[in-house]
Amino acid sequence: MKKQLPLVFMLVLVSGMAFSQTKTKLPVKKAVSALEKLLAGSGLPYNMVNDSLAVIPYGGENIVSYKVLIQSISDLIIVFTDLSEALPGKIDSSKYKYLLQQNNQFDVVKICISGEDNSVNLRADLYKAGTSNVLLKRVIEQVANVTNIIGGDFK
Repeated sequence: MKKQLPLVFMLVLVSGMAFSQTKTKLPVKKAVSALEKLLAGSGLPYNMVNDSLAVIPYGGENIVSYKVLIQSISDLIIVFTDLSEALPGKIDSSKYKYLLQQNNQFDVVKICISGEDNSVNLRADLYKAGTSNVLLKRVIEQVANVTNIIGGDFK
C-alpha cells in the first residue's frame, strides 16, 4: 500500500497538469456588416473602410479615376461621389447654376452643393429595407456613370 501511494500521487499530479493546459482557441470570425453582405452580392470590387463605409474605385472615358462611396447611416444607404475631388480645380461657384440645372436630367442621382466647404457631390439614397444586391449595384453604376458624364461636361 505504501508503494502504491507515490504512484497514485504521481497519477493525480500528471492528470491535473494535463487538464490545466490551455487549449488552443479558434480565431473568432468577425461579423459581416449588412452593407458588406449587400456589396459582396453585387459582384463589384469594394474596400470596406469600416462597418458603415465602403469605397469602390471607378474610371471612365471622361474621368480616369474616381471613387464611389457607399455609406450606411441609420435606415439609409447613401451612394455618392465627390465631384470636387474627381474634377480638381474644374468646379467653382460659377459652375453651380449649371450643375444644379443638371438635376433635371437624372432621375435617381442628384447633385448636391455644400455651402460650407464648396464641395459638389453626386448622390443617391436608398432605404435599407427595400434594397437588394441587384438594386444597390444598379444605383452604384448610375452614380458612377453620371459622374463620368458630368466629367465630360468639364473637359
